[in-house]
Amino acid sequence: MTAEVRLIGEAIVRREDPALLTGRGRYVDDVAPEGALHAFVVRSPLAHARILSVDVTEAREAPGVVAVYPAADLAELGVGPLPGAEGLPPGSLNPQFPVLASGKVRWAGQPVVLVVAETSEQAADAAELVMVDYDELPVVIGPLDAAADGAPVLHDGADSNIAVRKRITTGDAAAAFESAAYRVGQRMVSQRIAPVALEPRGVLASVAADGRMDVRLPTQRPHGSRAWLAKILGMPPAQIHVAAGDVGGGFGAKGAMYPDQVAVIAAARALGRPVKWIEERSESFLATSHGRDQVADLEVAVDDGGRITAMRGTVHASFGAYFTPNAPGSLLGRLGPMLPQGYQIGHFDVELTGVFANTTPIGPYRGAGRPEGAYFCERLVDLVALETGIDPAEVRRRNFVPAAQFPYTSCTGLTYDSGDYQAGLDLLQEKLAATAPQVPDGQLLGTGIASFVEPGGITPPIPGPDGTVGDKATVTISPDGKVTVAVGTSAHGQGHETAFAQLAADLLGVPYEDVTVVFGDSDTAPFGYGTFGSRSAVAGGSAIHYACQAALEAARRVDAPMSVTEAAARLGGITATAGSGAPPETYASGSYACVVAVDPDTGRVTLLRIVAVDDCGVVINPLLVEGQVHGAIAQGLGQALWEEVAYDDAGQPMAASLMDYAVPFAASLPPIESYLVCTPSPTNPLGVKGMGESGTIGVTPALVNAVMNALRPYGIRHLDMPLTPEKIWTAIHDPR
Repeated sequence: MTAEVRLIGEAIVRREDPALLTGRGRYVDDVAPEGALHAFVVRSPLAHARILSVDVTEAREAPGVVAVYPAADLAELGVGPLPGAEGLPPGSLNPQFPVLASGKVRWAGQPVVLVVAETSEQAADAAELVMVDYDELPVVIGPLDAAADGAPVLHDGADSNIAVRKRITTGDAAAAFESAAYRVGQRMVSQRIAPVALEPRGVLASVAADGRMDVRLPTQRPHGSRAWLAKILGMPPAQIHVAAGDVGGGFGAKGAMYPDQVAVIAAARALGRPVKWIEERSESFLATSHGRDQVADLEVAVDDGGRITAMRGTVHASFGAYFTPNAPGSLLGRLGPMLPQGYQIGHFDVELTGVFANTTPIGPYRGAGRPEGAYFCERLVDLVALETGIDPAEVRRRNFVPAAQFPYTSCTGLTYDSGDYQAGLDLLQEKLAATAPQVPDGQLLGTGIASFVEPGGITPPIPGPDGTVGDKATVTISPDGKVTVAVGTSAHGQGHETAFAQLAADLLGVPYEDVTVVFGDSDTAPFGYGTFGSRSAVAGGSAIHYACQAALEAARRVDAPMSVTEAAARLGGITATAGSGAPPETYASGSYACVVAVDPDTGRVTLLRIVAVDDCGVVINPLLVEGQVHGAIAQGLGQALWEEVAYDDAGQPMAASLMDYAVPFAASLPPIESYLVCTPSPTNPLGVKGMGESGTIGVTPALVNAVMNALRPYGIRHLDMPLTPEKIWTAIHDPR
């Protein structure tokens, strides 16, 4: 390979896919050690109740049963509660999250008893014999109801369900509203949705010959899972090995440790035999963390030139029955601070309130606060356009942060590293104008746009296990010239093997085919915080960059000029390890458009065009970027049009299977037009920005804006998601 050949920026096809497409993937359920036992989780059928008694006598005597564990038995095994939330403001509630419920259950689906048997069928049959006597209690479901005075309180010792409250203020919002030419406000709901990964959760745990716990876990955070398990089980981290293997999607929901998984691992430790548990799809809707679930009451002040001078209001967010570790950050660190998006807003006063409710716990879901912040803001911007009569694109132009002002500190205190929001919107409008849509007869045409900013690449500025800050990478060049890159950033479908091999080959000047990438195993990969928050290229990529630079420096110490592979042959191999450090976050951006046709006779929305323009800085592999955009857009459209986890008055989920919960099909989507602009990030050596969640951020408001644009002849100002045919038809024909 000559020095002129560059691999960064090349659209190399994913090397991961052949094995997965031909059935050679290795997921947790594909691993079947001899003598493995199987677990079944007995879950609460009620959303809120006191546990009066638990009788497992008959279950323990059932055929094939090896053990039955209620909460008290796990406590005797030294199993502690799950870790609470991270980074809460002083005075917040942070109740212990038990592995198995005792005393009280707080959502329908909460684990109460674990049954372990020789076969999965025997475990399920024995679970039917577990007798739990409940005293049912009143329930509370939505964010506003949970925050209301007099609402049933979930957690003992608390005065209310309000878990966390934070007010973000800048300038003088009251004065800005007093002098405003227009005041534009709206109540908006970002409904509760389920991640629905192709592979449900599971776990396989065993005690290795050396006494260590060997845990196979479909996780986004192998090292983080090991640290959490060590704390919960009271074990040194070195005594726990976590391996992810192939992971069939996560979208944030496979970041945390779950109580059912911990119970299985504890059982394997106690029994000295492998124990496996695989979640069924119906369980997934009850037990895997959900996303979103916020209600925003926001308004903006606008001057007579269409410039937004202030934003104020409240956002209420439900976190379900308990906090998962980083769920509050979606509200406090993402949604609230990102409400201004890419606009120059001088005054800000928004109160964020997080509550507990009798529902499945909330966790990060693709975007984790960023889609909600963009949705609330971009709906308001379109309402400003409606109120002032200014074109929606022009409203955005008048309020954008100019390219010359980067780095730019927003009114909520975030420093955007780089961007050219005008260029992205210009390209979007150029592509939109190039093709006229064909609208079916009798249907309403609607076009909607949305612009957004996506923070990514977060790395905690605290030392890891080795005392240094950041994700790590180790680059090893063997004497025969083959390169192994071990990185702490773990993949679950993003294409890391391809992108990281591409990056290392480019930096080292070696053939791409000679690079092997290793990740997802706490024994063989160096420390990393995991894959979430659009951080892989920024954190993992930077660590690889610095490790490759260290390897090249080692090669330069040889007494004659030569390539790194020649130096490795001379030296008997080269190994270098480096960390990413904790650089400031990156801020990707974009502008998206949707063109729709709405049938007024049925309320059905037909997607005619989707155009996406993204700025994620320097692109390592444009094919992988396009794939991330397509997948995220599908999920964003799912929320906008079809998906919702709703509960009845008793706290029972009304969507507990894919018969009840609508997700997008490939046939539901038109071809997605994806384009790129580039403003490199100055915060990391590669100039990259995180963008794995951009589609879920940009497409949802663009789609809702498009439908509202189509419905304008009927005077319909706003409808909450999902925009189902029934909801649209009712708004047209029965607008009460």
